Amino acid sequence: MDDIEEVLEALRVVYANLEQLHLMEGPEFLLPGRVDTYHRILEDAYTAYSKVETKVDELGQQLEAEHARLDAGVKKYGEPG
Repeated sequence: MDDIEEVLEALRVVYANLEQLHLMEGPEFLLPGRVDTYHRILEDAYTAYSKVETKVDELGQQLEAEHARLDAGVKKYGEPG
């Protein structure tokens, strides 16, 4: 998931599924197939969220690595005084 478009699409899925879940009401679960629909939407939302979460974690690790690398350069070469 290196492409930002994939991350954006996963976020769109999360938002869309959250909206669908928000609109659901308890009594509608009496209708045929509604529980299955609920479970499918929930699973899709968690799958998409996991993709976003994984990428954010990867970005955080990259940011920390760059921070450490550049701080080492500052310590080695010093700040201009």
